[in-house]
Amino acid sequence: MIKGLWVACLATVLLGMHTVSAAERDAKQQDKLQATVMSQNLPLEKRIRALKKLYADQLENGKINRSFCVWDMLGKAGPVFAAVDDQKLRSLHYGLDLTIIAYQDEDSLINDLTSGQCDAALISGSRALSFNRFAGTLEALGGIPDVQHLQMLMQVVASPKMADRLQEGDYVVLGVASLGENYAYSGSKTLHKFAQMAGKDLVVPDSDVSLRALAGQLKANARPGGLLTSVDQFVSGQAEAMLAPLVAYHVAGAGKAKQGMGIMNMPLSQSTIQLIGRSERFPIGLAQILREDFLFKFDNYVKRVEKERANIPASFWIDVPAADQAREQARLRDLRIALRDKGVYDPLMLKLQRKIRCKVDPTRNECLNPVE
Repeated sequence: MIKGLWVACLATVLLGMHTVSAAERDAKQQDKLQATVMSQNLPLEKRIRALKKLYADQLENGKINRSFCVWDMLGKAGPVFAAVDDQKLRSLHYGLDLTIIAYQDEDSLINDLTSGQCDAALISGSRALSFNRFAGTLEALGGIPDVQHLQMLMQVVASPKMADRLQEGDYVVLGVASLGENYAYSGSKTLHKFAQMAGKDLVVPDSDVSLRALAGQLKANARPGGLLTSVDQFVSGQAEAMLAPLVAYHVAGAGKAKQGMGIMNMPLSQSTIQLIGRSERFPIGLAQILREDFLFKFDNYVKRVEKERANIPASFWIDVPAADQAREQARLRDLRIALRDKGVYDPLMLKLQRKIRCKVDPTRNECLNPVE
Protein backbone atom coordinates (compact mmCIF):
# COMPACT_ATOMS: atom_id res chain seq x y z
CA MET A 1 0.00 0.00 0.00
CA ILE A 2 2.88 2.31 0.87
CA LYS A 3 4.44 1.53 -2.49
CA GLY A 4 1.16 2.33 -4.22
CA LEU A 5 0.93 5.72 -2.46
CA TRP A 6 4.52 6.49 -3.40
CA VAL A 7 3.86 5.71 -7.06
CA ALA A 8 0.73 7.88 -7.03
CA CYS A 9 2.63 10.81 -5.47
CA LEU A 10 5.44 10.46 -8.01
CA ALA A 11 2.93 10.40 -10.86
CA THR A 12 1.30 13.58 -9.53
CA VAL A 13 4.64 15.38 -9.30
CA LEU A 14 5.66 14.30 -12.80
CA LEU A 15 2.28 15.30 -14.21
CA GLY A 16 2.63 18.71 -12.55
CA MET A 17 6.10 19.14 -14.04
CA HIS A 18 4.73 18.27 -17.47
CA THR A 19 1.90 20.81 -17.11
CA VAL A 20 4.30 23.61 -16.11
CA SER A 21 6.60 22.72 -18.97
CA ALA A 22 3.72 22.91 -21.49
CA ALA A 23 2.62 26.28 -20.08
CA GLU A 24 6.17 27.56 -20.35
CA ARG A 25 6.37 26.41 -23.95
CA ASP A 26 3.10 28.19 -24.73
CA ALA A 27 4.36 31.36 -23.05
CA LYS A 28 7.61 31.25 -25.01
CA GLN A 29 5.68 30.74 -28.24
CA GLN A 30 3.45 33.72 -27.43
CA ASP A 31 6.48 35.86 -26.62
CA LYS A 32 8.11 34.85 -29.91
CA LEU A 33 4.96 35.75 -31.87
CA GLN A 34 4.73 39.07 -30.01
CA ALA A 35 8.36 39.87 -30.79
CA THR A 36 7.77 39.05 -34.46
CA VAL A 37 4.74 41.34 -34.67
CA MET A 38 6.59 44.23 -32.99
CA SER A 39 9.77 43.97 -35.11
CA GLN A 40 9.94 46.57 -37.88
CA ASN A 41 12.99 44.80 -39.31
CA LEU A 42 10.94 41.80 -40.48
CA PRO A 43 8.82 41.62 -43.66
CA LEU A 44 5.26 42.82 -43.13
CA GLU A 45 3.78 39.54 -44.38
CA LYS A 46 5.67 37.58 -41.71
CA ARG A 47 4.50 39.99 -39.01
CA ILE A 48 0.88 39.70 -40.17
CA ARG A 49 1.02 35.89 -40.07
CA ALA A 50 2.35 36.11 -36.51
CA LEU A 51 -0.40 38.63 -35.65
CA LYS A 52 -3.14 36.25 -36.78
CA LYS A 53 -1.64 33.38 -34.78
CA LEU A 54 -1.17 35.57 -31.72
CA TYR A 55 -4.80 36.71 -31.68
CA ALA A 56 -6.37 33.55 -33.12
CA ASP A 57 -8.89 33.49 -30.26
CA GLN A 58 -10.32 36.84 -31.48
CA LEU A 59 -10.86 35.75 -35.09
CA GLU A 60 -14.36 35.38 -36.51
CA ASN A 61 -14.42 33.75 -39.94
CA GLY A 62 -10.70 34.44 -40.17
CA LYS A 63 -11.05 38.17 -39.36
CA ILE A 64 -10.84 40.43 -36.30
CA ASN A 65 -14.03 42.52 -36.34
CA ARG A 66 -13.81 46.04 -34.94
CA SER A 67 -15.85 49.27 -35.15
CA PHE A 68 -14.17 52.58 -36.04
CA CYS A 69 -16.20 55.70 -35.22
CA VAL A 70 -15.04 58.70 -37.22
CA TRP A 71 -15.53 62.40 -36.51
CA ASP A 72 -16.04 64.43 -39.67
CA MET A 73 -18.11 67.61 -39.61
CA LEU A 74 -19.37 66.74 -43.10
CA GLY A 75 -20.30 63.20 -42.09
CA LYS A 76 -19.92 60.51 -44.75
CA ALA A 77 -19.36 63.21 -47.40
CA GLY A 78 -16.29 64.56 -45.63
CA PRO A 79 -12.60 64.06 -46.43
CA VAL A 80 -11.74 62.44 -43.08
CA PHE A 81 -14.42 59.78 -43.43
CA ALA A 82 -13.30 59.12 -47.02
CA ALA A 83 -9.69 58.63 -45.92
CA VAL A 84 -10.67 56.13 -43.22
CA ASP A 85 -13.04 54.34 -45.57
CA ASP A 86 -10.08 53.85 -47.93
CA GLN A 87 -8.27 52.13 -45.08
CA LYS A 88 -10.98 49.49 -44.78
CA LEU A 89 -9.70 47.47 -47.75
CA ARG A 90 -6.09 47.77 -46.63
CA SER A 91 -7.01 46.61 -43.12
CA LEU A 92 -8.38 43.35 -44.51
CA HIS A 93 -4.81 42.54 -45.55
CA TYR A 94 -3.81 42.08 -41.94
CA GLY A 95 -7.01 40.42 -40.82
CA LEU A 96 -8.97 43.42 -39.54
CA ASP A 97 -12.56 43.79 -40.74
CA LEU A 98 -13.70 47.33 -39.98
CA THR A 99 -17.17 48.76 -39.56
CA ILE A 100 -16.86 52.52 -40.20
CA ILE A 101 -19.43 54.80 -38.53
CA ALA A 102 -19.56 58.54 -39.27
CA TYR A 103 -20.30 61.19 -36.62
CA GLN A 104 -20.72 64.92 -37.14
CA ASP A 105 -20.98 65.61 -33.40
CA GLU A 106 -17.65 64.90 -31.70
CA ASP A 107 -19.17 64.89 -28.21
CA SER A 108 -21.56 62.08 -29.17
CA LEU A 109 -18.68 60.11 -30.68
CA ILE A 110 -16.57 60.39 -27.52
CA ASN A 111 -19.53 59.35 -25.37
CA ASP A 112 -19.95 56.24 -27.51
CA LEU A 113 -16.23 55.47 -27.23
CA THR A 114 -16.18 55.72 -23.44
CA SER A 115 -19.41 53.70 -23.12
CA GLY A 116 -17.95 50.91 -25.26
CA GLN A 117 -20.24 51.31 -28.27
CA CYS A 118 -17.19 52.19 -30.39
CA ASP A 119 -14.04 50.05 -30.32
CA ALA A 120 -12.03 53.05 -31.55
CA ALA A 121 -12.72 56.69 -32.37
CA LEU A 122 -10.98 59.09 -34.73
CA ILE A 123 -11.13 62.44 -32.93
CA SER A 124 -9.43 65.83 -32.97
CA GLY A 125 -5.98 65.99 -31.38
CA SER A 126 -7.18 68.55 -28.84
CA ARG A 127 -9.76 66.04 -27.54
CA ALA A 128 -7.19 63.22 -27.65
CA LEU A 129 -5.18 65.03 -24.96
CA SER A 130 -7.61 63.77 -22.31
CA PHE A 131 -7.00 60.16 -23.41
CA ASN A 132 -3.22 60.27 -23.86
CA ARG A 133 -1.06 63.17 -22.70
CA PHE A 134 1.95 62.06 -24.76
CA ALA A 135 0.15 61.99 -28.12
CA GLY A 136 -2.10 64.93 -27.22
CA THR A 137 1.01 67.09 -26.77
CA LEU A 138 1.60 66.82 -30.53
CA GLU A 139 -0.61 69.92 -30.71
CA ALA A 140 1.55 71.88 -28.26
CA LEU A 141 1.64 75.60 -29.12
CA GLY A 142 4.55 76.32 -31.48
CA GLY A 143 6.06 72.89 -30.85
CA ILE A 144 5.93 71.61 -34.44
CA PRO A 145 6.53 74.37 -37.03
CA ASP A 146 5.24 72.54 -40.11
CA VAL A 147 4.18 69.21 -41.59
CA GLN A 148 7.80 68.24 -42.38
CA HIS A 149 8.62 68.37 -38.67
CA LEU A 150 5.41 66.47 -37.87
CA GLN A 151 6.23 63.64 -40.27
CA MET A 152 9.73 63.27 -38.81
CA LEU A 153 8.27 63.16 -35.32
CA MET A 154 5.64 60.61 -36.31
CA GLN A 155 8.40 58.26 -37.48
CA VAL A 156 9.74 58.37 -33.93
CA VAL A 157 6.31 57.98 -32.32
CA ALA A 158 5.46 54.96 -34.49
CA SER A 159 8.50 53.07 -33.21
CA PRO A 160 7.70 50.00 -31.06
CA LYS A 161 9.92 51.60 -28.39
CA MET A 162 7.17 54.19 -27.86
CA ALA A 163 4.37 51.63 -27.40
CA ASP A 164 4.20 52.06 -23.62
CA ARG A 165 3.89 55.85 -23.98
CA LEU A 166 0.89 55.43 -26.26
CA GLN A 167 -1.01 53.31 -23.74
CA GLU A 168 -2.72 55.19 -20.93
CA GLY A 169 -5.36 53.69 -18.68
CA ASP A 170 -8.09 51.96 -20.68
CA TYR A 171 -7.09 53.56 -24.00
CA VAL A 172 -4.35 53.28 -26.60
CA VAL A 173 -3.34 55.58 -29.48
CA LEU A 174 -3.71 53.71 -32.78
CA GLY A 175 -2.67 56.41 -35.23
CA VAL A 176 -2.16 60.10 -35.94
CA ALA A 177 -2.72 62.09 -39.13
CA SER A 178 -2.32 65.74 -40.11
CA LEU A 179 -5.36 67.97 -40.40
CA GLY A 180 -3.41 71.15 -41.15
CA GLU A 181 -2.67 73.75 -38.48
CA ASN A 182 -4.37 76.01 -35.96
CA TYR A 183 -4.49 79.72 -36.80
CA ALA A 184 -5.71 83.10 -35.62
CA TYR A 185 -8.59 84.39 -37.77
CA SER A 186 -9.16 88.14 -38.02
CA GLY A 187 -12.49 89.82 -38.66
CA SER A 188 -10.79 92.86 -40.17
CA LYS A 189 -7.58 93.46 -42.11
CA THR A 190 -6.81 96.24 -39.61
CA LEU A 191 -6.58 93.55 -36.92
CA HIS A 192 -3.34 91.98 -38.15
CA LYS A 193 -1.22 91.69 -35.00
CA PHE A 194 -1.63 89.41 -32.01
CA ALA A 195 -1.05 92.32 -29.64
CA GLN A 196 -4.17 94.00 -31.05
CA MET A 197 -6.39 91.19 -29.75
CA ALA A 198 -6.29 92.44 -26.16
CA GLY A 199 -9.84 93.31 -25.12
CA LYS A 200 -11.32 92.04 -28.41
CA ASP A 201 -14.16 89.49 -28.54
CA LEU A 202 -12.45 86.25 -29.52
CA VAL A 203 -14.12 82.86 -30.01
CA VAL A 204 -12.17 79.67 -29.34
CA PRO A 205 -13.08 75.95 -29.25
CA ASP A 206 -13.87 75.09 -25.63
CA SER A 207 -12.28 71.64 -26.03
CA ASP A 208 -8.85 73.03 -26.96
CA VAL A 209 -6.84 73.67 -23.79
CA SER A 210 -3.92 75.14 -25.76
CA LEU A 211 -5.89 77.71 -27.74
CA ARG A 212 -7.85 78.71 -24.64
CA ALA A 213 -4.57 79.30 -22.80
CA LEU A 214 -3.32 81.45 -25.67
CA ALA A 215 -6.55 83.45 -25.70
CA GLY A 216 -6.07 84.17 -22.00
CA GLN A 217 -2.44 85.18 -22.49
CA LEU A 218 -3.47 87.57 -25.28
CA LYS A 219 -5.84 89.20 -22.76
CA ALA A 220 -8.70 88.88 -25.23
CA ASN A 221 -12.34 88.66 -24.23
CA ALA A 222 -12.42 84.91 -24.87
CA ARG A 223 -15.72 83.16 -25.57
CA PRO A 224 -15.25 79.37 -25.57
CA GLY A 225 -17.78 77.24 -27.42
CA GLY A 226 -18.17 74.37 -29.84
CA LEU A 227 -16.21 74.62 -33.08
CA LEU A 228 -19.25 75.07 -35.31
CA THR A 229 -20.73 77.62 -32.92
CA SER A 230 -17.43 79.53 -32.82
CA VAL A 231 -17.21 79.67 -36.61
CA ASP A 232 -20.83 80.83 -36.92
CA GLN A 233 -20.25 83.61 -34.38
CA PHE A 234 -17.09 84.70 -36.16
CA VAL A 235 -18.43 84.80 -39.73
CA SER A 236 -21.63 86.52 -38.58
CA GLY A 237 -19.57 89.32 -36.98
CA GLN A 238 -20.49 88.50 -33.37
CA ALA A 239 -16.77 88.11 -32.59
CA GLU A 240 -13.82 90.13 -33.87
CA ALA A 241 -11.36 87.23 -33.96
CA MET A 242 -11.16 83.47 -33.70
CA LEU A 243 -8.54 80.83 -32.81
CA ALA A 244 -9.36 77.63 -34.67
CA PRO A 245 -8.01 74.85 -36.90
CA LEU A 246 -7.71 75.26 -40.66
CA VAL A 247 -10.65 72.89 -41.11
CA ALA A 248 -12.88 75.60 -39.63
CA TYR A 249 -12.58 77.50 -42.92
CA HIS A 250 -12.99 74.47 -45.16
CA VAL A 251 -15.98 72.92 -43.46
CA ALA A 252 -17.94 75.80 -41.96
CA GLY A 253 -16.44 79.10 -43.10
CA ALA A 254 -16.01 78.60 -46.83
CA GLY A 255 -18.30 80.93 -48.75
CA LYS A 256 -19.51 82.64 -45.58
CA ALA A 257 -16.49 84.84 -44.88
CA LYS A 258 -17.16 88.53 -45.31
CA GLN A 259 -14.96 91.16 -46.96
CA GLY A 260 -11.96 92.01 -44.80
CA MET A 261 -11.82 88.73 -42.90
CA GLY A 262 -8.64 86.68 -43.07
CA ILE A 263 -6.26 84.15 -41.55
CA MET A 264 -3.04 85.39 -39.96
CA ASN A 265 -0.36 83.43 -41.82
CA MET A 266 1.51 82.08 -38.80
CA PRO A 267 0.60 78.58 -37.58
CA LEU A 268 -0.03 78.48 -33.84
CA SER A 269 0.23 74.70 -33.61
CA GLN A 270 -0.41 71.55 -35.60
CA SER A 271 -3.96 70.29 -35.97
CA THR A 272 -4.25 66.51 -35.96
CA ILE A 273 -6.77 63.71 -35.91
CA GLN A 274 -5.96 60.77 -33.66
CA LEU A 275 -7.38 57.27 -33.53
CA ILE A 276 -8.02 56.31 -29.90
CA GLY A 277 -8.91 52.69 -29.17
CA ARG A 278 -10.12 50.75 -26.16
CA SER A 279 -7.12 48.78 -24.88
CA GLU A 280 -8.97 45.51 -24.39
CA ARG A 281 -10.02 45.60 -28.05
CA PHE A 282 -6.59 46.53 -29.40
CA PRO A 283 -3.73 44.57 -27.79
CA ILE A 284 -0.18 45.84 -28.18
CA GLY A 285 0.67 44.03 -31.43
CA LEU A 286 -2.50 45.04 -33.26
CA ALA A 287 -2.08 48.62 -32.03
CA GLN A 288 1.49 48.72 -33.35
CA ILE A 289 0.52 47.53 -36.84
CA LEU A 290 -2.25 50.16 -37.00
CA ARG A 291 0.13 52.97 -36.00
CA GLU A 292 2.57 51.97 -38.70
CA ASP A 293 -0.27 51.84 -41.22
CA PHE A 294 -1.23 55.42 -40.32
CA LEU A 295 2.40 56.48 -40.82
CA PHE A 296 2.43 54.72 -44.19
CA LYS A 297 -0.59 56.81 -45.26
CA PHE A 298 0.73 60.06 -43.78
CA ASP A 299 1.31 61.66 -47.20
CA ASN A 300 -2.21 60.75 -48.32
CA TYR A 301 -3.74 62.71 -45.46
CA VAL A 302 -1.42 65.66 -46.15
CA LYS A 303 -2.40 65.70 -49.84
CA ARG A 304 -6.07 65.91 -48.88
CA VAL A 305 -5.32 68.86 -46.57
CA GLU A 306 -3.27 70.66 -49.23
CA LYS A 307 -6.02 70.15 -51.80
CA GLU A 308 -8.46 71.88 -49.49
CA ARG A 309 -5.93 74.59 -48.60
CA ALA A 310 -5.57 75.46 -52.29
CA ASN A 311 -9.23 76.50 -52.29
CA ILE A 312 -8.51 79.37 -49.87
CA PRO A 313 -8.07 82.61 -51.84
CA ALA A 314 -4.56 84.07 -51.57
CA SER A 315 -6.11 87.38 -50.52
CA PHE A 316 -7.58 85.70 -47.43
CA TRP A 317 -4.13 85.21 -45.90
CA ILE A 318 -2.76 88.06 -43.74
CA ASP A 319 1.04 88.32 -43.73
CA VAL A 320 2.68 88.46 -40.30
CA PRO A 321 6.04 90.31 -40.34
CA ALA A 322 9.13 88.31 -39.37
CA ALA A 323 9.75 90.45 -36.27
CA ASP A 324 6.20 89.86 -35.05
CA GLN A 325 6.51 86.13 -35.71
CA ALA A 326 9.70 85.94 -33.63
CA ARG A 327 7.96 87.72 -30.76
CA GLU A 328 4.93 85.45 -30.95
CA GLN A 329 7.08 82.30 -31.13
CA ALA A 330 8.65 83.38 -27.83
CA ARG A 331 5.16 83.80 -26.39
CA LEU A 332 4.19 80.30 -27.55
CA ARG A 333 7.38 78.83 -26.06
CA ASP A 334 6.65 80.42 -22.67
CA LEU A 335 3.10 79.06 -22.80
CA ARG A 336 4.39 75.57 -23.67
CA ILE A 337 6.64 75.58 -20.63
CA ALA A 338 3.85 76.89 -18.40
CA LEU A 339 1.44 74.19 -19.60
CA ARG A 340 4.15 71.56 -19.14
CA ASP A 341 4.71 72.69 -15.57
CA LYS A 342 0.96 72.54 -14.92
CA GLY A 343 0.91 68.91 -16.08
CA VAL A 344 -1.03 69.60 -19.28
CA TYR A 345 1.79 68.85 -21.74
CA ASP A 346 4.02 65.78 -21.67
CA PRO A 347 7.71 66.71 -21.04
CA LEU A 348 9.14 63.92 -23.17
CA MET A 349 7.03 64.88 -26.18
CA LEU A 350 8.18 68.51 -25.84
CA LYS A 351 11.79 67.30 -25.70
CA LEU A 352 11.29 65.21 -28.84
CA GLN A 353 9.79 68.20 -30.62
CA ARG A 354 12.80 70.34 -29.72
CA LYS A 355 15.17 67.65 -31.01
CA ILE A 356 13.29 67.55 -34.33
CA ARG A 357 13.38 71.35 -34.61
CA CYS A 358 17.13 71.30 -34.00
CA LYS A 359 17.66 68.49 -36.48
CA VAL A 360 15.97 70.57 -39.17
CA ASP A 361 17.67 73.81 -38.12
CA PRO A 362 20.72 73.35 -35.82
CA THR A 363 21.30 77.13 -35.73
CA ARG A 364 18.29 77.74 -33.50
CA ASN A 365 19.23 79.30 -30.17
CA GLU A 366 17.34 76.58 -28.25
CA CYS A 367 19.71 73.96 -29.66
CA LEU A 368 22.56 75.45 -27.59
CA ASN A 369 20.46 76.55 -24.61
CA PRO A 370 17.55 74.11 -24.30
CA VAL A 371 14.73 74.79 -21.87
CA GLU A 372 12.49 71.93 -22.99
